[in-house]
Amino acid sequence: MQFRFFFCLSVLAACSAGQIRLPDVPDPAVQSRPAHRPTVRPRVEVIHSVQLNGVVAEFMGERVPAGISERYGVVGLRFVFEDGRKVSFKPSGTLYFSDWRFDIASPDSRHILLLQDRYGPYHVVRVDRLSAYLADGKPDAEFGYANPEGSAWVHQSGRWTAADRVVYRAGLTSLADFEFVLP
Repeated sequence: MQFRFFFCLSVLAACSAGQIRLPDVPDPAVQSRPAHRPTVRPRVEVIHSVQLNGVVAEFMGERVPAGISERYGVVGLRFVFEDGRKVSFKPSGTLYFSDWRFDIASPDSRHILLLQDRYGPYHVVRVDRLSAYLADGKPDAEFGYANPEGSAWVHQSGRWTAADRVVYRAGLTSLADFEFVLP
């Protein structure tokens, strides 16, 4: 027992004399900052385009891995006119990666279908009026399901079935099919 006492006493004396250096123990109350890492911004590029009458619709976004639908990389849409102007589509609300569709042109390529928000409505715009629409936001037709109880229904899968007909799905927990016929 005396040996242990003298050993501990000699270690303590050596430490106080600076002969033995104990490792620095960080104070857990002080948080260390992580090393600075440069922000990597995804490369936004044209990932899909649709040729319309005198206009090209360019879907902008990030490339996605093989086997995943390109539309899941879409972050925006712009239109390129014959005169070289590029005008971005600005929906009235929020569209998520799963809300974008490439089949926006009607079968006769005279109209396009544009979802405005995850909760609707849809806008139908004549291609020959697209430039004016992008400036004033006034569509040729607007439709979507309005729940009489006031809750917002998700709108999705809008697609043309004929030159004057669109089908889409809307609902809360389960989705129902709806059809819109152009006037």
